[in-house]
Amino acid sequence: MRWAAQRFGTWRWLDYEVPLVVKEGPEWGRSEYGIVRASVPSPVVVPLADDGRDMFEEWGTFLHHEEEGADGTVIREWTGIVRQATLDAAGWDLTIVEFPGYLDDLPYEGLARATGTDPAALVRQIVADVQSVPNGWHGVTVEGSTPYKLGTTFDNDVAAARAVMDARKRTYDALTQSKNDAAKEMQDLGSTLGDEVATARALLNDANAALAALLAAGADRAQVESQRAAIAARRAVYDTALAGYNNELAAGRWALSAAKGNKDAAKVAYDDARAAYDAMKKLRQDRGGAHEVGGDDLPNAYRAITEIAETCGFEWRTRSRYSEGAPDLAIVIEAPRVGVRRSDLVFDTAVNIVSELKLTTPGKYANAAVGVGAGEGAKALRRSMSTPSQRMRRTIVVDDKGAKTAATLDAAMRRKIRIAQAPPYPSEIEVISHPNCPIGAWGVGDTIEVVDETNPARPYRGLLRIASWQRVGRDRAKLRLEPDTN
Repeated sequence: MRWAAQRFGTWRWLDYEVPLVVKEGPEWGRSEYGIVRASVPSPVVVPLADDGRDMFEEWGTFLHHEEEGADGTVIREWTGIVRQATLDAAGWDLTIVEFPGYLDDLPYEGLARATGTDPAALVRQIVADVQSVPNGWHGVTVEGSTPYKLGTTFDNDVAAARAVMDARKRTYDALTQSKNDAAKEMQDLGSTLGDEVATARALLNDANAALAALLAAGADRAQVESQRAAIAARRAVYDTALAGYNNELAAGRWALSAAKGNKDAAKVAYDDARAAYDAMKKLRQDRGGAHEVGGDDLPNAYRAITEIAETCGFEWRTRSRYSEGAPDLAIVIEAPRVGVRRSDLVFDTAVNIVSELKLTTPGKYANAAVGVGAGEGAKALRRSMSTPSQRMRRTIVVDDKGAKTAATLDAAMRRKIRIAQAPPYPSEIEVISHPNCPIGAWGVGDTIEVVDETNPARPYRGLLRIASWQRVGRDRAKLRLEPDTN
């Protein structure tokens, strides 16, 4: 085994055989990054690298844990970044975090949005965005996919429904104005034409009165005929004015009726759009909208990824592959979980388990749960469930603000109940290498069978998951275990 040091950015090799004295680690974890605590004691300390900078520079030096394979190829098992480095008379004291630890406590300045998409795509965007800024890229990709969907299109659907409602409201307002304009125009036209008809009638009445006066005075025939001709002319003017008045009023009434019909139809369309908008808002409230990460709140990038994984129910592991230049690193997403059942490996106190098998309980027993999900107060998502049991009812509270749907909250409660009902188990074992179980033959998330028959009165045999593991020298390892709740 060896530790190789590499400079961030230039990817220049600083030392292929760093004399690292490891106090703790390296550790491989399920949906978490490992930490190595180590030192480089005097007198082998090298304060400066050949590029003139500190050999172990905080956030400037990468350390790779490597082994030589049977065929002579280099196998890179673990890659970390120096997070803390102090140099004194005793030498270097180092804290090295596995590469996803770079994201921890790092504000995410982008905006990632999921609208019914694979949450792996959201994680991929966050990791890519973090590396897109100057001095951010360090060779990390996100591999894998899930069958799950994160977020909904309801935000977009609400916006589209609002746009339709607003457009129909504008149409309704315009047609209402058109109807009002038609009514006013009809009123103004009726007043104007009414005045013309009244004037023509008055002139006709005056002509008739003049004729009556001529006849009463015994005027000659020529005067009477002349006046009758004037009356005929004025009657023609009056008839024309009256006909025009009636025709214009009829046209105005038709236009007003049409305008009112258009306005009423627009009102129905607007009411329908408003009802659709209200229904879509209610649907978004019930089922949630787009899932957004980032924006003004500048969340912790690592925590954001952790919350996405917990909300959607997938897991991830790390992968480091040997490369001559820039690192080749990956966060590998697997759904619903990482690891497989390893019936091919032996974990037995009579074979390779060298630590005392101490059984612990996972916590307080429970056979029921009350869940509180996303939302505040009375509007928060609430669920409850219980499992068949012969014991008295014991309820635990599961507070998961990341759960925006009933299915997500139910899954979290179900898992908590299963853990609470798990029998006593060994939370940690230390093993030595064995032909039937070489060190590193397993992976995080694997389910293994642990056997202890040293106490005939109470033998133990149980299936447990590997939550994390770390090397203890070349031929030993510590495994942190947890109940297999599936």
